[in-house]
Amino acid sequence: MIVRAKPNFWHLMWMFRLSILPRIALHLLSVFSVSCAVLIVEKTGSKLFLTWNATPFTLLGIALSIFLGFRNNACYDRWWEARRVLGGLSGELRSWARLSTTLPSRPTATGHVPRERLVRVAIAFQYALTAYLRRQVPLPPEIDRYASEEDSTHGSNLPDSLLRRLGTSVGEMLASGEIDEQTYRIFDDRLNAFTAAQVACERIRNTPTPFTYTLLLQRTAYAYCFLLPFGLSTTLGWGTPFFCSLVAYAFFGLDALGDELEEPFGRSLNALPLDSMTRNVEISLLQALGETNLPPALEPVNDLLY
Repeated sequence: MIVRAKPNFWHLMWMFRLSILPRIALHLLSVFSVSCAVLIVEKTGSKLFLTWNATPFTLLGIALSIFLGFRNNACYDRWWEARRVLGGLSGELRSWARLSTTLPSRPTATGHVPRERLVRVAIAFQYALTAYLRRQVPLPPEIDRYASEEDSTHGSNLPDSLLRRLGTSVGEMLASGEIDEQTYRIFDDRLNAFTAAQVACERIRNTPTPFTYTLLLQRTAYAYCFLLPFGLSTTLGWGTPFFCSLVAYAFFGLDALGDELEEPFGRSLNALPLDSMTRNVEISLLQALGETNLPPALEPVNDLLY
């Protein structure tokens, strides 16, 4: 995710690295080249496009703008829902750590489940969920640091395995009499919240926007931008390549931005900073255990926070 101060006017006009331009530069160059070719043909005196006018392009441009706006809104809704779900999960994990370290327990003859273990496995769950959403291979070493082989099966859905292990641990606490049924229900509510957050993230990751809708918009945008020079060459003259490139920048840029927002768990410039969010959860839960040797919070590198 891009994290930087708002640029001034000069930087705003000439910023390239953190903009959408690198992704669409070839598209803009193609539109500019086609516009120049159409203009040269028009200036040779052939007057092939004299009867063309901009009225049809105006109507099509308005419709295309509306469709692109709808798609970008849908993609942004995915991005924001993912951020909201992960933010809620962070709060639930902090509540889990607070409950694990502060709720009283009864001494039993059969031993007890260390409360520290409940918190450390929860940290491993957060790291496992981040890796699962990003399809990250190999898995981050923090998982093995906070969860033993007994706590996870390293199956196809490691976060769910860790949640099952947490549920088993809480069940053992209830069976041994260490906690009562009311306390068990409090822990179980937190585990249900973890599961709901994971399922919501899986739904976002596994359900992209309809491909046919995206294909229709992209085809229309290509057709519009490459046909636009034919309708403007007789009126704008040598300004045609520049105006058409500006229009193409708006349409292709919005389309590319929608592609990035559609994948909030990826590693694009506008994806969510999952690594930073996971590290913040780790720090919070370790503080709940009273540890002082904490990992540092992640900071933006070259204005990018991952």
